Amino acid sequence: MSLDARNITQGGQVIKYMIGMFIQITNIVVYWSLIPTISAFFIYLFSVMKWVHIKHGAVYWLIKLKEHYIHGATDEVYHFDWITAKGETVEFTRTAAQILNDNYFIQCAEKLKIQAFLAWGVSILVFFLFICGVFWFLGRKGYLQRKDELIGGRFLAPRAAYVNKLLKKEGKLSPLKIGDLHLVKNSEIQNIALHGTVGTGKSTAINGLLEQARKDEQRGIIYDRGNNFIPIFYREGVDVILNPIDDRCPNWDLWEECQDKVDLENFAEALFSEGQGNGDPFWVLSARMLFTSTAEAMRSDPNRSIKSLLNHLLSISLADLKEVLQGTDAVNLVDGSIEKTAVTIRTVLATYAKSLRLCQGLDKEGKAKFSIRKWLHNSGDNAWIFLSSDGRVHESIKPLITAWLNIAMQNVLALEADLSRRVWTLLDELPSLNNVPKILEYLSEARKFGGVSLVGIQNFPQLQAIYGKDKAQAIWDLLNTKAYFRAPSGDVARWVQSELGEIRQKKFKDQYSYGVDTIRDGVNFSKDEQDENIVSYSDIQRLDDLQCYVVLKGDLPVAKVNLTRRDYKKIAEGKIERDLVAVFDPNLDSLITNAGVSHQFDILANKIVNNNNGTNSNTSASGSEMAIPKFTEQFEQADNEPVAQENGTIYKQEEHQNGKVENNLKHSHKSMLRDLEM
Repeated sequence: MSLDARNITQGGQVIKYMIGMFIQITNIVVYWSLIPTISAFFIYLFSVMKWVHIKHGAVYWLIKLKEHYIHGATDEVYHFDWITAKGETVEFTRTAAQILNDNYFIQCAEKLKIQAFLAWGVSILVFFLFICGVFWFLGRKGYLQRKDELIGGRFLAPRAAYVNKLLKKEGKLSPLKIGDLHLVKNSEIQNIALHGTVGTGKSTAINGLLEQARKDEQRGIIYDRGNNFIPIFYREGVDVILNPIDDRCPNWDLWEECQDKVDLENFAEALFSEGQGNGDPFWVLSARMLFTSTAEAMRSDPNRSIKSLLNHLLSISLADLKEVLQGTDAVNLVDGSIEKTAVTIRTVLATYAKSLRLCQGLDKEGKAKFSIRKWLHNSGDNAWIFLSSDGRVHESIKPLITAWLNIAMQNVLALEADLSRRVWTLLDELPSLNNVPKILEYLSEARKFGGVSLVGIQNFPQLQAIYGKDKAQAIWDLLNTKAYFRAPSGDVARWVQSELGEIRQKKFKDQYSYGVDTIRDGVNFSKDEQDENIVSYSDIQRLDDLQCYVVLKGDLPVAKVNLTRRDYKKIAEGKIERDLVAVFDPNLDSLITNAGVSHQFDILANKIVNNNNGTNSNTSASGSEMAIPKFTEQFEQADNEPVAQENGTIYKQEEHQNGKVENNLKHSHKSMLRDLEM
């Protein structure tokens, strides 16, 4: 409460003005309401009685009134006329006394009284209905005048049911839904995106969509980081788990998967990711070429295996490897004249081969050969494949999962075109993978083959970090249905705000004027065209868990959706550990990990690729050649430096079947460790 004189004066003037204007409008409305009221009275009366009966009845009541107030009025004579059934007019006279005692006049009077009473009731009803109608009309008119006028852009629907009603009216209602909001019919093949920080409800939305896909017996390719979906949806004997750490993983065969060199090149492109940086791509491209050529050369070997492939790539002498690669493009990469370069390429290759080595032994466990390509073309219509990992092994297995997903996308695009088919590809936490080379092509073309992509990210900058600004934006632009959950960061929330869009409208604005002189009282209003965000960034920041804004494709409003968390029955174990110790080749594993420092090896390999070559980022097409000496200088320096120590252990040289190659690798590893310590 405020006792400030200015506030009291302002409030009083405004209330006085509004009450005065209301009374003025009410008087006008009541005045004009009398016209239909009186009209209704006579219309009803004349509709139920003849005019002659009304007249004769009125005369009776008039005489009755005179007799009551004027004595002797009964002697007065009245002239009447009557029209017979034949149309003849009959004139007659009656005195007042005769009229009061005439049954005909008495009946006319009684009928007039009854019908006049009913006519009065009808007129009262008309009066109130007219009053209410006029006030409703004026109120509606005022509401429309004050209402902001939508002229373009999007707007926020009051509730999900409002959007559902629009979809049903237009015949676009899909059985698929996020929470209570139905999607646009067949819009899932134009891809779905979920954006929001951890714990906001993305998994709840994903589980709901996957459950609907499972009920419709649709196929699925599920990237399951954290083993969250396997316990809910995996069916033993029907679905497949691709994870070399999991005992249920089938015998995935590289050569069954990759039918020719082109397939091997596509696999290597995903396995050996270039990342985002300004480093010289020579080393990664060379590692790809060496891998592809070696694998293709081993295709005719009846004893081929992942283990033998890795031994060829990393263990045998350069001379022996050169002999294997005779007639291929990669033979020059292992030439003895550039031994240091060859060793470096093999070192980079070892960094990426760490994930592939996990597939050792799958061929020795009595499992049938498996390939994603054959699974997509021959498996049952409702089978799913799970590409799983967990936090402990994710970094090691990430390149392999990326390559498998790339293969899956490539083979979906190789199916026969069928818009009625549905193959769901779940890419939850997409930025946790390496760059998937086929992803843009898949998102843009998979709809013709029934491909449905469901992409989940925590925030857009994560996607930019993996794919770069332009490619990340291109990916996001291909996702037509989007659900935005809470974004705590102001910058990310503002980005979501811009993604949700603006409403273009004529905004109502009014202005009151008042004073001591009532002539100054008045109100002015206008509508100004302006654009404004349909949701502020702070609204996005304060979204509760299980709340999101959903943008559907087409000319539809944005809807705020509330999800409901469900407890799903566990039907399978999330992970069953495979005994890798029993199948790993210790010599090969030691070669890759170098006495337990594999994590440092990864860091340094990236440092060498990016930092050393980054100094030559301004080179021309021959830049790769210029970078080679700089990269190998550290190995030359390592020959003249003491052996590095870590945790009190001296790394000593060991004899190998080819001492020269082994010594070069050991020297390179020593140099890498020294760089890390610096």
